[in-house]
Amino acid sequence: MSWYSGRLDAGLQYATAAVGIRCKERHDFCELTPFWHVALLTKARDLEAAWRAINSLDTGSGESESRSRAATALIIRGELLFTMGRVDEGLAEVSAGLRIAECCDARSLLPTGYVVMALAALRRADMRTCLQYVDKLTGEALLGYFGQAAGAWVTAQAAEARGGVDRAAGLIAGIVTNQLVLRQLLVSGPAAASWLVRAARKLGAHDLAAATVTAASAASAEQPGFSVMRGAALHAAGLLEDDPGKLTEAANIYPDRWCGASAREDLAGLLAKRRSERKNAIRIYESALCAYTAVGAARDASRVANKLREFGVRRGVIRAAEREGELPHGLTNTEFAVAELVSQGHTNNEVGRQLFISRHTVAFHLKKVYQKMSLASRVELAASWNSAEWRHE
Repeated sequence: MSWYSGRLDAGLQYATAAVGIRCKERHDFCELTPFWHVALLTKARDLEAAWRAINSLDTGSGESESRSRAATALIIRGELLFTMGRVDEGLAEVSAGLRIAECCDARSLLPTGYVVMALAALRRADMRTCLQYVDKLTGEALLGYFGQAAGAWVTAQAAEARGGVDRAAGLIAGIVTNQLVLRQLLVSGPAAASWLVRAARKLGAHDLAAATVTAASAASAEQPGFSVMRGAALHAAGLLEDDPGKLTEAANIYPDRWCGASAREDLAGLLAKRRSERKNAIRIYESALCAYTAVGAARDASRVANKLREFGVRRGVIRAAEREGELPHGLTNTEFAVAELVSQGHTNNEVGRQLFISRHTVAFHLKKVYQKMSLASRVELAASWNSAEWRHE
């Protein structure tokens, strides 16, 4: 309850104390307590402590282990691995945990897992999968189990990715103007504050951007022990105020790589407006591109690569050597993303908007996909792509 009300510090104190109480009768709640302690450490981005804690637990699948405990262990460990940048491992564990949770009706686990899966799919430009999990989150909300503000946030991100920020305007306003939801979100997703400010500015809603910064700054001041919250507050304020100093500090103190890359991307965008800072902007964009690539954020990497092209600097969206042998038909990461979106029925313009490349570049990559897969049309691609065995492994 402390965490849900925006007090991550108190929540962690209670969780730490609860872990220290030994239960001889192995009640379900007592069995799950250590895992929720790990979950809060993950929210706080104390990743080393979370990793030590999860590895100290017996997460084996013995016959006596309850299905609820097995699902919790997989989802919480998977979320931690995802946050650490070990994306494929994390998603495999979350997916396995969700299968168990959905079968044993462990509904309280579902929003956590769905948010991770939707966010990962969004970062990979896999809108089909993202929307599947957004739909599941909506279903949980209708049933009264929408226990995380993060679900509303990832839903807003998906809406923006599909149709532009105007499509997410109602959700953005709803999140920011509901103090309880906003406070819960600020201690659940460190990237949320900066995204809300960025989106509000695009909408011309300065009041929403300012309210987000105020809330993020207050949460950081109330809980000074968390560098992730300070990073989020600085990032949001730096965006609102166009302050490179705050963006630099945020990038340097964020504990996880994706958030650091996001702050560097925003910093480079601010410096790019100054002719004298061109070289610095390129260097910082390249740093952000490397970090996004390392954590499998293909959509974000595509966006930064496109910004670098505006400076005449050409970089691969994701370096093929890092993913060699993992994609079917010898496709590059960009070709894979294009094929995935085209198979879902998107036009070249829509694919280009989602991957931050021009429709001409989409057409070029689509031609390569046809050649590598021995296809002749979008219809053939959709049929082949949707029936492929590797999509259902």
